[in-house]
Amino acid sequence: MSDEEKKIIIDEDWKAKVQKEKEELQKKLEEEKAKKGEEEEASTEDITPSFETIVGILSTDAMLALGVIAPQGSQQVIIDLEQAQFFIDLLIILRDKTKGNLTPQEEGILKNSIAQLQEIYLVRYQQYQEAQLRQAGLKPNPEQQG
Repeated sequence: MSDEEKKIIIDEDWKAKVQKEKEELQKKLEEEKAKKGEEEEASTEDITPSFETIVGILSTDAMLALGVIAPQGSQQVIIDLEQAQFFIDLLIILRDKTKGNLTPQEEGILKNSIAQLQEIYLVRYQQYQEAQLRQAGLKPNPEQQG
């Protein structure tokens, strides 16, 4: 019987050990989940709602569409001129609708953002046109290149 008792004790120890490991793993997962939630909250808390934030978000979306920056987690850029034009147009509407209600700093940020995005759009549009000509077997006009 002493052999059976030892086996039972060993079996009980094993069950207790597995239960303890399970509880520790659960606790660790909950801590990681809580930590991840705090990080997500912190990242949204870093952004304060403001006029500059609106301009920044629209500008970033336009830059993504223009292929200036890659989407988060991606190393490849996708150029979508139609979408880029949409975001630039939104910024222009914002400029027109807020005319006379902005601080000089806000007005400058908005005007500079629009101007920069329009320049990038023009370059991308020209690149697109040149690519279309090459694809058609034609050489782009060297006078158009600056």
